[in-house]
Amino acid sequence: MGHDEWVAQRESGIDALGAGIDRVTQWAQSYLRSLADRDVRTDVEWGEVLKGIEQSPPMEGCSIESIEGLIQEADNEFVERLVHWQSPRFFAYFPCSSSVPAILGELMSAVLNVNGMLWSTSPACTELEVRVMDWCAQMFGLDDGFRFDRSEKGGGCIQGTASEAVVAALVAARRRCTSRGVDRSKVTVYTSDQAHSSVVKAAMVCGLADDAEDRSRVRVIETDAELRMDSVALERSMRADIEAGLVPMMVVATVGTTSTGAVDPLGSIADVIGEVGGHKAWLHVDAAWAGAAAVCPEHRGMMEGVERADSVCINPHKWLLTNFDCDLFWVRDRDVLVDSMSITPAYLRDKASESGVVDYRDWHIALGRRMRSLKLWMVIRCFGIEGLREHIRGHVQLAQRVERWVEQNSRVELACDRMLGLVCFRVLGDSGLTSELVERINARGRVMITHSTVPIGEGRAQESIARVSVGTPGVGEADIDTLIEELEEVLDSLC
Repeated sequence: MGHDEWVAQRESGIDALGAGIDRVTQWAQSYLRSLADRDVRTDVEWGEVLKGIEQSPPMEGCSIESIEGLIQEADNEFVERLVHWQSPRFFAYFPCSSSVPAILGELMSAVLNVNGMLWSTSPACTELEVRVMDWCAQMFGLDDGFRFDRSEKGGGCIQGTASEAVVAALVAARRRCTSRGVDRSKVTVYTSDQAHSSVVKAAMVCGLADDAEDRSRVRVIETDAELRMDSVALERSMRADIEAGLVPMMVVATVGTTSTGAVDPLGSIADVIGEVGGHKAWLHVDAAWAGAAAVCPEHRGMMEGVERADSVCINPHKWLLTNFDCDLFWVRDRDVLVDSMSITPAYLRDKASESGVVDYRDWHIALGRRMRSLKLWMVIRCFGIEGLREHIRGHVQLAQRVERWVEQNSRVELACDRMLGLVCFRVLGDSGLTSELVERINARGRVMITHSTVPIGEGRAQESIARVSVGTPGVGEADIDTLIEELEEVLDSLC
């Protein structure tokens, strides 16, 4: 096929786009409506999907007009072999949120397919993101120091995930230290034993740890009885490092830990950072899941102290009806963040950049960036703040039903207080029964939950807990009933 023929085929493909989108829309509607009747997961063995895919790519492709066949093939071969995260009976991990406005915004972004690395490469891409970041700072009650429109140096950008955000924060914190004359080989990072694994992974990526067990410059601080970072232990660790000639560089606090939803005491942690002296450590707040609930004024108390943080991240893709991926990452000093990752070859220099516009290329590791802000803008415009608040409140009410069931059942007990939409419990008796409960529940396929291990009791022994996370957009009372039915039946067989 010559180039002219290829161009002609592309043009015919554009003509066929409408029919293709119509077919995908029909499939999407059918899939989303089917979720109430589907099992959340099915048993699949490794290699099962591979068997249905040719080992070599096709030499000749099919025509764009025949895309319907590919849609059907994808549905047959792949969809049935997925875990259905959008199922109203998916109570595992934390939710992976979505909505029709977000899906349509993602489609528009895919069609536009711009690269927003510089303001000049896509002005609207950058400026929409700037405005949406300021909108969200207002929605969550963040102070003016994190906003473009209310401060000289604050602002934010959309990262892919909270894991990417903590890498960006760590690099910025390190740059702030080295710009003050600190030897980068002497810096240390602190987080709690309940923090997300991405913190230690970020340290590994940035050369502060050789592996996940390396504690030469990473400090995992113990937690208190409520599984919150122990600020006394943090102070003790930081002072010991200073005496040893090291420099505390960054503390990562969590609002809503993965296992139990625990909230670290931000104010006390900020006090410790201020009191130990020396080069003030960077405070990063990971509020990836729970932070979304701050859209409701009654839940903002958990964020008390964030006004003393250097950076914070919240994921709308977890609980605010915005499909994956979308992590909101704010900093109080964008200059140090940009400086930490700035490199400007000739092909990235232009007059607009030199004039002081926001260029997002140096706010994260990747140079290229897609227009993630469009889907979030559509979600906020369609639902409004009040709609998002009702979304969160409805899930919290459903989680309260699960909490009451645990409290009224003589065979289980709460492992900790309910946190928003997350309920953690354990089976009384043999500690292995809790893990067995989770395995049997998930093997049945109707609902899906997860387990974790946390230090419980005076001995701080690691014990298994079951986690029920309520947050899928379509979940309702009937789905909670199904969850409870499944739990009761499996408990009958276990106990």
